Amino acid sequence: MSQNVANSIKTEFEGLTDLKVSVVFMQNGVTHSPTTLQTGMCGVYVFMSGEHCFKVGKAGSKSKARWNSHHYNLDETTPSTLPKSIIKNKSKFKGLFPIEKHQEIDALNKSSIQEWIKNNLSRIEFLMEDNGDPSALNLLEALAQYRLQPMFEGKNA
Repeated sequence: MSQNVANSIKTEFEGLTDLKVSVVFMQNGVTHSPTTLQTGMCGVYVFMSGEHCFKVGKAGSKSKARWNSHHYNLDETTPSTLPKSIIKNKSKFKGLFPIEKHQEIDALNKSSIQEWIKNNLSRIEFLMEDNGDPSALNLLEALAQYRLQPMFEGKNA
């Protein structure tokens, strides 16, 4: 996955809606640093490694924790998070990584998963103004899901 694919989704969405959206691709490692969802904004986030997409989700201006932290912490009370999906599907998940990573993935736990995600997965953030109509955000999320085919969506989450 690259900035080019992210830009392609942005361009397609803007062409369909005439709404403006910004997009940032954060490579795994040091550059994987999620932004804070600002008041009046909403967005779609994506977690990937190479060509493999794992999670696409959305957050409105009233769900900042979903944007900022839920997908980095193994919290048993929050539904449908990336860490929960990874732990639940470790065998399938690690099959998409080089064998050198398998031991790290097997050892993932509550205290190690946040850093592992940042160091090993890339993130894309699509941001736009929250105009009070959830259909635009729903469309952006659906478009990203359709284009990227995330592993952990719906019944697979």
